[in-house]
Amino acid sequence: MIRSYHALGQVLSGLAPEQLAHAQSRQMLAACHRHPAFSVVELRKISNPSDVSKPAIDGIVVDCCDGTVPSRNLIGIHNKERLLLLHGPGLLTPHEVRALRTGFPATAHQNSIFNGEPTSLCLYFEPWSAVERTWTPEKHLQRILWWLRETSAGTLHRTDQPLERLYFVSPYQIVLPADFNERVARRTEVLHLACARSRDKGTMLRGAFGPRPEKHAARDDFGLDILVVAVPPALSTRIERYPADLCALHDQLVARGSTLLAPLQEAAKQAMSGSGMPLHDPAAQHTLLLLQIPVTRAGSQTPERVDVSGFVVRGAPLSRLGLDTGAFFDGRDGKAYVSNTLSLSRDTTADESPKAWRGLPIEPIDVKVAFGAADVHRASGVDNAAGDFRGILAGVGALGSSMAEIWSREAWGRWTYVDDDILLPHNLVRHIGKDLHIGWAKVDVVAQMGELNWPSSVKPEAVYANATDNENPDVQRAVCEAHLFVDATTTLEVPRDLSDRDDMPRMVSTFITPSGRSGVLLFEDEARSARLACLEAQYYRGLLNSDWGATHLAGHQGSYWVGAGCRDLSGVLAHELVQLHGATLARQVRLLATQPDSQIRVWTVDEESGAVSVNVVTVAPSVERKVGKWRVVWDEELARKVRHLRDQSLPNETGGVLLGYVDQKRDAIHLVDVLPAPRDSDANRTSFSRGATGLPEAIAEAAGRTANIVGYLGEWHSHPQHASAMPSAADQTLLAYLADTLSLDGVPALMLIVADRDISITIKEGCTHD
Repeated sequence: MIRSYHALGQVLSGLAPEQLAHAQSRQMLAACHRHPAFSVVELRKISNPSDVSKPAIDGIVVDCCDGTVPSRNLIGIHNKERLLLLHGPGLLTPHEVRALRTGFPATAHQNSIFNGEPTSLCLYFEPWSAVERTWTPEKHLQRILWWLRETSAGTLHRTDQPLERLYFVSPYQIVLPADFNERVARRTEVLHLACARSRDKGTMLRGAFGPRPEKHAARDDFGLDILVVAVPPALSTRIERYPADLCALHDQLVARGSTLLAPLQEAAKQAMSGSGMPLHDPAAQHTLLLLQIPVTRAGSQTPERVDVSGFVVRGAPLSRLGLDTGAFFDGRDGKAYVSNTLSLSRDTTADESPKAWRGLPIEPIDVKVAFGAADVHRASGVDNAAGDFRGILAGVGALGSSMAEIWSREAWGRWTYVDDDILLPHNLVRHIGKDLHIGWAKVDVVAQMGELNWPSSVKPEAVYANATDNENPDVQRAVCEAHLFVDATTTLEVPRDLSDRDDMPRMVSTFITPSGRSGVLLFEDEARSARLACLEAQYYRGLLNSDWGATHLAGHQGSYWVGAGCRDLSGVLAHELVQLHGATLARQVRLLATQPDSQIRVWTVDEESGAVSVNVVTVAPSVERKVGKWRVVWDEELARKVRHLRDQSLPNETGGVLLGYVDQKRDAIHLVDVLPAPRDSDANRTSFSRGATGLPEAIAEAAGRTANIVGYLGEWHSHPQHASAMPSAADQTLLAYLADTLSLDGVPALMLIVADRDISITIKEGCTHD
């Protein structure tokens, strides 16, 4: 059997290495002589295609055979293949390999070439800048053998990988909107083109939908009439080389069970307006065909995806294309009109159709489709189902806007942003907004930035209001629809007030400490049995009893704004710390949202090393008791602690100080911790008298660590074995004294008594029991 080969360049006389212009070419020739699988046939010199003034390209023609390629493989790779090893400037890669056999099959992992050129093998998946670090001629030859072997076996591209595109990648590009297929089907808009600023990478066109023009098909300043053609499903077999004309394109699709001509005619007719189309429009030079091709796998009737392939029909605007395909007729008045006399089935062949269209030359254009939500999820490692929910982000300042931007880029959630603040000049230091946004509502800034990320996705909603505004219908609607509420307001009122409500979705609170060294996350459990207000108190107990808590809230403004300082960001805070904690908190909120348990976590960055450490505070079940008008809230861990202190002191009584805080607006008292008996306390089997040694310092330490939120609430003590937790007469006297003392601050006095089986809490005259 006689084989025919492509001929490139000038054949050199003999195999003398000095005829090759480049040192690496001579090294490659020597490697071929040494390798038993490569037989050198001849040397060639090829003029540089990009610049004839540059050095020529060296070519080494070899016959390649190592016996590992099956002689009758389904792909069509021969056991012995003739290859051209190229090296020089202006190539796709510095060392390019062409298959010279004219019948070499189109396979996966080939480079895009011009029609009629020999096949170019895509040997390396990495960029040449990475490959060249370890590249040698010997490794290059082994890579060629590997490519031929794996391709012939069909294992270079696994069957469980996504289906291959129908065509190789063209150097000319157009980017379509993510919802291109859906919006084309509506037929209420048409595609318009704009040129992207891609500098030395050539012209990249961007497609965007706009109103349908009154006259005829969409056209922009590129001389292109745009025609979208939906063809029947095509079977995925192998990658095709780009066809040279419309007839070849039609035949390729027919071979895959699809067709071109009939749907092309139908699309052209639909693009025509009733008033006809000018036959001679100087602004119309070519037609851009965008083919929607549903792709199916062998043995399946259901398309796995819809590819969009692009071709420019050179020298044929839509009017001529319609005439040549028989979709239009010449009205002899300077216009073309829809032809209703020709009706072609999807099985119409090129020979049965009008002839003129067959030779229309086409050039490929690489079509890319912008990412939709599913693509973003896949690229970000986000589960599709987990990423599709409605959420509220309250507070879009420095931290909130940072997390919003991250979640937007991951397409995680469909968000409503709630904030009543305006972007001011100083906010630009740490906010994602730009100078042009100064004076905007922050919610509008963040919503616009998210929309710019993915214009075709569901747009975030912006509500300019305080998240606690129960009278605002937009806030209430968002609450009713949400599955997750993220608080990034850096306030106390939002997490406290809203977590009391039973109609709220699951809530999480995030904030950065004043120094910027730590980020904090408080996450309710799925059932909301431990709510944010309770988690806040347990967070304070965690920092009171841990080494990391000593400087955790350093730099707070508590001495000036009591009760709010721990969440007031200090004036000096580097943007990278906001980004660091914003990324950590955004990721943790996303991951923990899939888990049912409540969480308290604190991340702290080391100033010198940059290491980030995490401290986890174990969450205990919440306990709440109504005493008069007050709701007293604590947790089972605090109850366990006072019982443990009692058990350690038995048979004597013991006691100490209650630490916590009063929320006057909510009529709530939160017990945070208890201090044990000071050293100078007097205790026996029937009485306890608390001492004072070290107590003022301990209370001051608690206030300092918590930004003056946690302070003295009252007293606790134990009762002996077999006694109840009912306050005694002496206890009532002490409580009255405490009430008189604390009344100077307008706060109630608490007394907690722990006994064998129960704990009592008394506020002034009120008393309750387990």
